[in-house]
Amino acid sequence: MAQPTPKITVVVAAYCPGPAIRRVIDSLDAQTLPQDEFETIIVDDGSPDNTFGQLQALAATRPNLTVTTIENSGWPSRPRNIGTSLARGEYVLYMDHDDSLYPDALRRLAEFARQSGADLLSPKESKTSDAWWGMASLADGNTSDLKADDRITRLLPMVPHKLYRREFLLANNIAFPEGRRMLWEDVFFNIEAYAKARRVAILADTPVYLWHGSGANNSKTYAPTDTEFWDRLEELMAFIDRTLSTPELAEARRAILVHQYRERVLRRLGQSLLNASEAGTAIAMSRAQAIQQTYISPDWDSYIGALARPRTHLLRTQRPDLLLMLHETLAHINGSTIATGVAWEDGALRIEATSRWLDAEGRPFTFLHRAGRVLMRLPEELAAALPPEALDLTDLVDMFSLTIGVRARAESITWQLPAETTIALEPVGDDTVSIVAHTVARLDPRTAAYDRPLAQTVWDLTSITRWHGVNRVSAVGTRIASLPALLSGAPAVAYRNRAGNLSVDLGQQLRSVVSDGGVPAGPVTTTATGFELALPRVQVFGEGQSELVVVPRGVAVTGQGDDSVLPATLIGDAAGARLVVTGSVPRRPFRLGFRSPTATLASDIVITSGATGRLKLDHRPLQAPKRRLGLFGALHS
Repeated sequence: MAQPTPKITVVVAAYCPGPAIRRVIDSLDAQTLPQDEFETIIVDDGSPDNTFGQLQALAATRPNLTVTTIENSGWPSRPRNIGTSLARGEYVLYMDHDDSLYPDALRRLAEFARQSGADLLSPKESKTSDAWWGMASLADGNTSDLKADDRITRLLPMVPHKLYRREFLLANNIAFPEGRRMLWEDVFFNIEAYAKARRVAILADTPVYLWHGSGANNSKTYAPTDTEFWDRLEELMAFIDRTLSTPELAEARRAILVHQYRERVLRRLGQSLLNASEAGTAIAMSRAQAIQQTYISPDWDSYIGALARPRTHLLRTQRPDLLLMLHETLAHINGSTIATGVAWEDGALRIEATSRWLDAEGRPFTFLHRAGRVLMRLPEELAAALPPEALDLTDLVDMFSLTIGVRARAESITWQLPAETTIALEPVGDDTVSIVAHTVARLDPRTAAYDRPLAQTVWDLTSITRWHGVNRVSAVGTRIASLPALLSGAPAVAYRNRAGNLSVDLGQQLRSVVSDGGVPAGPVTTTATGFELALPRVQVFGEGQSELVVVPRGVAVTGQGDDSVLPATLIGDAAGARLVVTGSVPRRPFRLGFRSPTATLASDIVITSGATGRLKLDHRPLQAPKRRLGLFGALHS
């Protein structure tokens, strides 16, 4: 009897992954798509250790997992191509050997791919080390037919972690270029797939792929002062030029050639000149200029970006000394975003924020403001070598943008928040100004995850400023202490974390609405079954309640004690917010602790039972820090 066709084949190229391969396997085991509706093929690229034996052991207990090994090829391309040839799925998804999928990834991918009829589907991808990884491409939401809009840049970043219809790949002979050192093989693959696809889609509403940034990347073995780097880049530019040469792809051709030129040539060139030898500088300049002359028409300069235009002019005029000076002038721009106002309104957190760029000393990064014009502020020798139009930014000031997002600390998922932004020039000196973005963003925990509720975990506010190809990411600083709320009974605490930035705890994992609720010291209201605490600082939006586990703790400790617990209920209604605790109250003094699925959280609230049984509350400082959560807990809790 023939086996049913899997909806998706996950292809993994592996080479000495070590224990990190468990991330792949564990995330596949946790998929909401039934295991018999997808398959996984892991191709070991001739690992010299016991990788293949470990993979065989994993496959022995998973009917939908196939493993094979090949002679070492030196690059992930051949293992991926072998995996594609072995695949049976309607669609193919490529994974690296140390990454993971979010639980609903495969189910939603298969669903949306069929709905959209896509040959190529680019999903929502996150990265542990980059809060805004790929977010710009997702800003316009789900798209079923990207080619109709002719916006190839929404496929960026062109990583291989996308979904492809298998028959489409095979029918068009689309494969990763093979070889021992094949930098940007995924760009070659995606450019060809885009050119030949009938329909290309974007999935923005569901987290799919998590790239676990490790710092290990084959592309880092290339440097712009090496001939190998430029040989491969010229191959890529020629491939783009050739593959996107038809009239209907003309806009895509220009957009992606300009992107590669700006990112691979101009941006990396300045950095590479910092410590380059005379010979290395000569190689970089001559090869960069050859690419510029062959593929970048001078009338494309307006597409390159205002802050990159001086670079392209200095490259054309062969001034490596001034390119290095310009790089050193612009390289140390930092972003700064401060929440100037934070408040709960109608069950959502309203965030007023101001963002600007800072220089290396933490001062506002400034521009010249003369005769009503805004000009780049550069060293005199550098400014004199540039044409006036390369220095004038007046008409581009309004393109400075600020975006606010919320990022799950443990899960590394970022969601962009709805916001309204205005741009202003702020005087700094007699003839200098800085560009400032004023934003009002709205964080509604009920809808912030693409019209779905945010997970009950800790979220950090993050921002990104963008201006003509220059992006700066920063946390959102704040001066607030805490703002506790009950949202239809669900607890939420906006607070200033240990790094001085704005966070929101929706799961009582680091902050409790009780601890932050302003419980007054003094006599405690007792009930027939326990006691009740008023929470006067907690704002209530909508009536409701939620269950909470109270853990009595010895006064001198915060993390140990017996296993006794007291059932409790957080209630928010027209009478305000309160905690109702039931059960037998210990006779000894005890500190209130609160148990969540990931932690037991101590508070400074101590309750003492008097000789007559009357309860009294007071606040006593903790003797140990609260438990921290997640990868960045030590910095952010």
